[in-house]
Amino acid sequence: MSDAAAAPAQHPPGWEGLLDRDKVILWQGRPSGAVVVRGSDIFESVFGLFFAGFAVFWVSMASSMGTPRNAPGVFQLFPLFGVPFLAVGLYMAFVKYFWRAFVRRHTNYTLTNKRGFIATDVLGNRKLKSYALTDALELEQGARGDTLWLATRTDTRRNKNGFRRTYTKRIGFELIADGARVMGLAQKARRGAQ
Repeated sequence: MSDAAAAPAQHPPGWEGLLDRDKVILWQGRPSGAVVVRGSDIFESVFGLFFAGFAVFWVSMASSMGTPRNAPGVFQLFPLFGVPFLAVGLYMAFVKYFWRAFVRRHTNYTLTNKRGFIATDVLGNRKLKSYALTDALELEQGARGDTLWLATRTDTRRNKNGFRRTYTKRIGFELIADGARVMGLAQKARRGAQ
């Protein structure tokens, strides 16, 4: 038996203490940092345009009304109440696409023989999340890149009236260049772990 076979597996720099000895990195990559508009985003963008349009209407109408006589100075700030709504509308219509691209540019993916890792470092906020390789693996191929879906996350939120709303979000390696190869590696790793 050679010395190389007897030596414990060495983890790449930065992975010390994160991986168990029996975990092996099979693939590492990054998503595309391009601005991408998906079909599912169109409805929210159109709503954002109407939202921003109403805010512009509000600000312009409130500005043109002028300040009533003998009114306190706070009435001069009345048009500014529309500015937060304008910001939200513009985010929904346009800015979110650039923000998502910015986040993807600061994201790294790692596939091991047992888990998928998603690491982000956005504006000093570092996160590392891992997901087990299960039967939920799904490959979605597109013109701008492939997405390997690893898991789904369900969040339930209550509003002030006590009504619950459930959101489901898919999680995976989004907009990668070699999705079919990564899917093959993930399926092989999952079969080996069983």
